[in-house]
Amino acid sequence: MPLPRTLASEYAARWSELSERWAARPGAVLGTLGPEGTSSDLTARFLAAGHGLSVRLFRTFDEVLDQLLEGRLDFALVPSAYAGLTRFHWHRDLRLRAFFPRATPEYGIAAGAGDRVPPGDGPLSVAAMWEVRRIYAEVVPPALRDRDVHWVDASSTQHAAEIVAGGGARLAVTNAPGVRAHGLRWVATRPGAEILWTLFERSREHEEPFTANRQP
Repeated sequence: MPLPRTLASEYAARWSELSERWAARPGAVLGTLGPEGTSSDLTARFLAAGHGLSVRLFRTFDEVLDQLLEGRLDFALVPSAYAGLTRFHWHRDLRLRAFFPRATPEYGIAAGAGDRVPPGDGPLSVAAMWEVRRIYAEVVPPALRDRDVHWVDASSTQHAAEIVAGGGARLAVTNAPGVRAHGLRWVATRPGAEILWTLFERSREHEEPFTANRQP
């Protein structure tokens, strides 16, 4: 079913304006979550390749937000799956410029290359971002399903893989680039997910915020 004309026109208008601005000023700096291999990094580089953008990666989205507000970034790329996205939406000095769907790589549970993770009764340490912890319960093999989980906080999918590679956890919820980069092996997988990606920019001088009765 086609989009209603007003929604389709707004979507097209946002991208038309951004594309024209990027073409007129190559090298605009786009910030998102790193390190290399995160879903955010892959999506940012996809966008950069088509529009001549420069990509900078940060350890947390808090850093991305701070850098954008301080004027060290031109745009921030933030996935809709990020739990803190509302801080970008509701910040009075930021504006949502565009959004688009794009799928993530394959996700799943990974272990060290030589770690068989035998079944047992004791808890398992699992490194994961908060946003993807539910994937563990979705794909965990039956032999491990009844074991308690001790969560080890990770700031990204790549960080989770790094923690396992360094011996800081037995398992990681990570993506395919994380498995490859850190020499892990899959225990269980699921396909990637198509999510919405949002692009934020600092508001321009004298730019009024949008409200329900004043559409862009």
